[in-house]
Amino acid sequence: MCLTKWTSVTMAIALMAGTTAAADAVLSGKVKSINPDNKTFILIDSMDKDRTVHLGDKLVVNRDGKESKSDLKVGDKVDVCHDNGNFTWTAHYILVQAGASKDCHLILGTVKSYDPAKKALTFTDQVKTDSTYDMGKAIVRFNMEDASINDVRIGDHARIIVDGVSGNGKATLQSVMVARAK
Repeated sequence: MCLTKWTSVTMAIALMAGTTAAADAVLSGKVKSINPDNKTFILIDSMDKDRTVHLGDKLVVNRDGKESKSDLKVGDKVDVCHDNGNFTWTAHYILVQAGASKDCHLILGTVKSYDPAKKALTFTDQVKTDSTYDMGKAIVRFNMEDASINDVRIGDHARIIVDGVSGNGKATLQSVMVARAK
């Protein structure tokens, strides 16, 4: 009886840990090295710790607002959206902080609301902080295809790119990217 309970508890913990670990996260740092043969790169994070990140099959690299599959270079300062696996991290989206994007940041969270009259998006980040951004000229992507804000639903999980420097002292929304099963 005791062995059965122990096995059940162990399996439940492993299942919960696996589910939690599979969630996406953002890691910031500087690219130390790239190994194209292994499809990995080493990132030095803000704590000066080396992190190995795998390059996903559907990876998108955003450099200066232009997206590609492989425009990553040693020395790049980046925000990396990755799945937070138990043993490996696989990058899905990399924002290179250079050129026009040098002050931009990648943020994960959920869409809380959209006010069409004010053209303002309220977004809840992963630490449950709400921020409201003017849509301005922000692009909207749904499953990596061009879309409109009308395609986005309240509660959608999304990645947003925000420029932290603007003339009015507010962060400017650059991009809203929603991925949802059709």
